[in-house]
Amino acid sequence: MTENDFSGTFVVVEGADASGKQTQVGRIAEWLRFEGRSSIDPAVEQDILDRMPGKYPDPTMDKVEDSVMDGVWRLSFPTYGQTPGGRVVGSYLDGDLGNRDDVSLEDIIDIFAADRKQFKELIREYLEEGGIIVCDRYREANLIHQLVDFEGEEWERKLEYIKGIDADLPDADVVFYLDISPEAARERMSDKDKDIHEQDFEYMKKSNLNGQKLAEREGWRVIDGERGKDEVEADLRKIIEEFL
Repeated sequence: MTENDFSGTFVVVEGADASGKQTQVGRIAEWLRFEGRSSIDPAVEQDILDRMPGKYPDPTMDKVEDSVMDGVWRLSFPTYGQTPGGRVVGSYLDGDLGNRDDVSLEDIIDIFAADRKQFKELIREYLEEGGIIVCDRYREANLIHQLVDFEGEEWERKLEYIKGIDADLPDADVVFYLDISPEAARERMSDKDKDIHEQDFEYMKKSNLNGQKLAEREGWRVIDGERGKDEVEADLRKIIEEFL
């Protein structure tokens, strides 16, 4: 993880499925807006907003609640039906491209990377202008989910390969990993419509272990996501203060 030279701040929240990423990203974005911690000019922010791809951000989307306002960009990946790249990811997760084993690892990596890359220059510009981005999943998610079937030297090689695909994207200032057990995740998702990853409990267990391994390897800030929402948010706020 490399701290940026941008005047803005880039916070990424990763974690196991159902670990509370979306909830905490929303809370942190609201806190930063209320505190007025951004220095981006409102006119510049509006110009960047006007140049977003597709229909992003679409307030009618039920899967994400992205918004750009008051100097804080609440960003989520995948972007699903809001953008061209997001629609491809949505088709994959819905099983329209087949099961996970029907699509090559390289294609899966590229599908998710393309969704992020359509925002590459806008992310960079927003940060250069002093904006704050709080992101639910970023390039680290490809590492968490696409390395689950590898071990040892092959894991190391694939790690560097996937990093290389996303190397042109701006770095986050801090990456959080919300850690919960697969059993807790399954309980939280009991009433949810699940994608092809979430339907596979063995896959969830492997991605959980892989996420913990990566967090230690890459220096992400690990947060116990099984506690109450207020406790988790308090930990996030305390660390984010170091980067503002």
